[in-house]
Amino acid sequence: MLVKNIMIPVEKLTVVDVQTTIADTIALIDTNHLLSLPVVTGKKFVGVISKKYIFEEYFNGSEEKEIFLKRPIVELMKTKIAAVKERDLVEVPGQVLAEHNLQFVPVENEKGEFIGIVTHKAIFKTFNKILGVGHTRIEVTTRDVKGRLATLTEIITKQGVNIISIAEIDIEVMNLREIILRVDVKNVKALIQALNEGGFTVRRVDECNE
Repeated sequence: MLVKNIMIPVEKLTVVDVQTTIADTIALIDTNHLLSLPVVTGKKFVGVISKKYIFEEYFNGSEEKEIFLKRPIVELMKTKIAAVKERDLVEVPGQVLAEHNLQFVPVENEKGEFIGIVTHKAIFKTFNKILGVGHTRIEVTTRDVKGRLATLTEIITKQGVNIISIAEIDIEVMNLREIILRVDVKNVKALIQALNEGGFTVRRVDECNE
C-alpha cells in the first residue's frame, strides 16, 4: 500500500502561513481541536507549529503576553521535519513516526509540493488491516525445516479457509518457528485438528466474535 492511499490531502487540512500570528494560530488549533498545524509557503511545506512549541517559547521567555501573541510563527516553528513521497510504501512514514516525536509526517509529490499528511491514526489503521485484526488469530509452532510454510498453507486451503495474513517469527528456541495466522474460518475446531494432525502445534486461538 502506498502513502497516497492513506494520507489526508492538503485540501482537507487546516494550514497556516509563516506570517500567521501566534494568536491566530492558537485560535485555529483550538477551534479545530488539533494538536499541531502544518506551516506552508505557497505549495511548499516549511514546518510545523503546535501549542506545545508556543507554550515552551512563552514560558521560557519574559515577553509580555500581548506582544508575544502578535509574533509570527516563523520565529518558533520547527523546520527540520522529514517528508515522504506520495508513492512511498506506508512503512516509510510509519518508521519516521516511530523514530521521531511528530504528530504527523508531511507528504510531497514528485515536484516537492506539499500534498498532505500521514497521521499516527492512519498508520495504526493500515497496519491493523494488513495484520488482519478483526479476524480469527491462530498461533502455531513448527520445526524450522524447508517447506513447512507451504505445508501449512496447503492444509488451511484444503479446509476451505481463507488466509487473511500470515507472519513467521524465529523464536530462537530449539530450532522452532512461530507462525501467526489471521484467517476467515467458520469451523475453527476442524482447522485446529487438521493443523495438529499435520505436525503443527497450535498454541493459541483467538476467535473473532463479529
